[in-house]
Amino acid sequence: MTESMPIFLSSFFIIVREGFEAMLIAMLVFMYLDKMNARHQRPAVFWGLAAGVIASILMAYAFKTIAGATHAHQELFEGSVMLIAAGMLAYVAFFCHNAKQHVEGKVDKAIATGSSFVMSFTVFFAILREGFEIVLFYAALFTAGLQSTQPVFVGAIAGLVALIASYYGLNRLTKIIPIGSFFRVSSVLLFIMSVYFGYEGTLTFIEGLEELKVI
Repeated sequence: MTESMPIFLSSFFIIVREGFEAMLIAMLVFMYLDKMNARHQRPAVFWGLAAGVIASILMAYAFKTIAGATHAHQELFEGSVMLIAAGMLAYVAFFCHNAKQHVEGKVDKAIATGSSFVMSFTVFFAILREGFEIVLFYAALFTAGLQSTQPVFVGAIAGLVALIASYYGLNRLTKIIPIGSFFRVSSVLLFIMSVYFGYEGTLTFIEGLEELKVI
C-alpha cells in the first residue's frame, strides 16, 4: 500500500495537471457555442477534440520510437504547438469579446460559421499539447519497473473522474451567470491562457534550440 500510493498520486496528478487546461479550453468553447445558440456547430469541435487525442498518441509514439527524436526535438515540438495554441486562444478570446454583439445580430453570420472551425483547431492544438505530455509521462511511468500497474490505472481513472466533476461543476456555475458577464469573463480567461501558452511555448522552444546548440 505504501509503495503504490506515490504511483497512484503520480498517475492522478498527471491527468489532473495536464488535462485541466485542455478541459477548460474545450469547456469554454462548447459553452460559447451553447450561449450563441450554435449547438449545430459542436460536431466540428468534437472532431477537433478527437483529432487532438489521436494526434497526441501518434506523435508521442513517434517520438518514442523514431531514431533521432531527442529531448530537444520534443521541446521544439511542444514549444511550437503551444505558440500556435496561444494564437488560436487569442483569436477565440476576441470572438468571446464580441459574442454578445453576435447574439444580438450585429455580427455577420458568415464570421460565426467560420468561428466553429477556428474553435475546432483551438481545441485540437490544446489537446495535442497536453495529450502529448500525458502519453509521454505515462510511457515513462509504465517503463519504470513497477511491480503492479494497478495504481497507475486507478490513479488515471480517479483523475478523469475529478476532471469530469470539475467540468460539470463549472458548467452548472456558468448557467446562472448572465450572458454578457459570461462572455466577458471567458474572453479574459482565454486571453490569460493565451499569454501563458505563449510564454511557456517561447521558453520551451528556446530550451530546445539551446539543447541543439542552435543558440
